[in-house]
Amino acid sequence: MSSSTSSFKCTEWKVLAVLAGTALLLEIIARILAPTLDYDRVHIHAFPDIAEEMQGGASPRIMILGNSLLLHGVDEALLQENISTALSRPCSVSKVTPVATATRDWHYLYDTYFTQSENHPDIVVIGFVGHHLPDQYELKIRRLTRHFCSLENLSSCLSEEGRSLDERAIGFLSHFSALFGDQRTHQWGVSSATIPQFGLGVSRLNNILDAKNNRPVTNKSDETSTPAPPTRSYRKLTHLIKTLKKHGVDPYFVPMPQPELWTVDPAARATIEEHGATLIDRTVSPRMEQSDFSDGYHLGETGKTRFTSFLASVLSEELSSMENPAP
Repeated sequence: MSSSTSSFKCTEWKVLAVLAGTALLLEIIARILAPTLDYDRVHIHAFPDIAEEMQGGASPRIMILGNSLLLHGVDEALLQENISTALSRPCSVSKVTPVATATRDWHYLYDTYFTQSENHPDIVVIGFVGHHLPDQYELKIRRLTRHFCSLENLSSCLSEEGRSLDERAIGFLSHFSALFGDQRTHQWGVSSATIPQFGLGVSRLNNILDAKNNRPVTNKSDETSTPAPPTRSYRKLTHLIKTLKKHGVDPYFVPMPQPELWTVDPAARATIEEHGATLIDRTVSPRMEQSDFSDGYHLGETGKTRFTSFLASVLSEELSSMENPAP
């Protein structure tokens, strides 16, 4: 009896050892693949290099901060060239635009890669549409803690963003495990490889949903009209602006062009202006045609060139006025 029990326990330990070894091997493979999983992960893993290069760049150092709207909407080489020409001296432009991010992500991202390394730009330009600024933007806890948090701010992130013990546990595991933190990206890769048009279809659906989230709510006079949307809060936006201002960075917020006109929430405008940031007046932004958009949400090549030229003219004027204040 004791001999068979001992044999059974030995088998159990062997099974556990195999499982542990397999998990460790998969984790090692996940860490090796992590920097090259997709173009977004390549960009995210380059943040430390971007911060270091920016610190050695010509002043004024300008950072473009946002998501795919700015990834596709700003040509950093053209922006740098136009501003340098307008100022008659060099400047430097860096772009930090991880996809599907919003104020919460930008807040932790900036703290992790720029504040903690003490590499700060002179100006940060943040492009957004309406649903990117409120605290109510969708929480992606795996991605947030895996890619935008450090050991220094992980605890505060989990306590502030984790709405339940389960979410905090997922965030904790995601930070330390590439296999767990990037699980959805691995699933996406497998699905894209096995299901025809999967990636393209999901991207189109996400663009439709993003555009819908930014579309103004129409007033309906009938009794079946939809209820008013809940009040939005802007605590993370306040933290982001305060962090930038604390380190001598001038924040500029620019509403991004969309096929349909949209307005900035008055509460967001008030938060931006009350804390010393600048909201670029969208009325002077070039009016885009449908042909200026690649997919009904992101700017295409013509829209990208027009918007970059507009942004360069606004920033050049701002920089000139700071250097040569009116008497």
